[in-house]
Amino acid sequence: MPASVYVHLDTTSNSLVTKGISHTDFYQSLTHRPENLLLLNPAAEAGNFDPHTGLKVIEGAVNVEDYLKNLQRRKDKSTVEWVDFSDSNMLKELTPQEIAELLYFGHMKVHLRSPFFYKLQNNFAYFELGEDEYNRVFYRYLDEFYRILGDKLVQVTLVRINDRKSFFKRNLPVAKIPNELLRQLKTYLLEGVVFCCSQTEVVNKEYRIPLYIVEDRIFKTEENRFKKETAVAALVYHTGKRTWHFEEEMDFDLSI
Repeated sequence: MPASVYVHLDTTSNSLVTKGISHTDFYQSLTHRPENLLLLNPAAEAGNFDPHTGLKVIEGAVNVEDYLKNLQRRKDKSTVEWVDFSDSNMLKELTPQEIAELLYFGHMKVHLRSPFFYKLQNNFAYFELGEDEYNRVFYRYLDEFYRILGDKLVQVTLVRINDRKSFFKRNLPVAKIPNELLRQLKTYLLEGVVFCCSQTEVVNKEYRIPLYIVEDRIFKTEENRFKKETAVAALVYHTGKRTWHFEEEMDFDLSI
């Protein structure tokens, strides 16, 4: 279980760079689950070869679920890069220009026109960014990401607050974080933040997740680095009331 989660939002492209959110975390929290995947990495071993695009495809919701759930323990070390698509027939309608754009997208992880292709009707474009569990994901609907982030923070909180409980004591439950509350974090996510989940004890019935701004300085996401900074806000869970709330530092101004 990670001690921190890094998030950097780009609203121009509806993309997020994250660390600490796994493939499983991503898939389990989705509302619009992919039914088919076009794998943009030509070296991918999974899937079936599609002669029209020259890429591998995974078709059918069951096969997609199996693929995404097993990525954490895969033997294939090729970088995970994919876009979903709704209809296999429309895949065959892609023009050479559109295929070239998809190949560029997979290679550079930057789109030429839009990360969302009309013929594919994709809701996501997913890219691993090398090592250390960094990912960039493009979301057609940002609420999908807020749900993923909320579920991850709840999962971490559940483990943390029950870590030192006696074997004979019942685990404390953790309520979901309302999406409305997570949307309030947007201004901070645009800056690039780390959610520090290292607190292991409940103090005065509260578990706190402080937020530290690190921007795109990924090297500062290591705990021994960002904790030297001043927290700009915190998500707080009250174990007695089973409620979440958001606290901002009064003397912090993002406009500076």
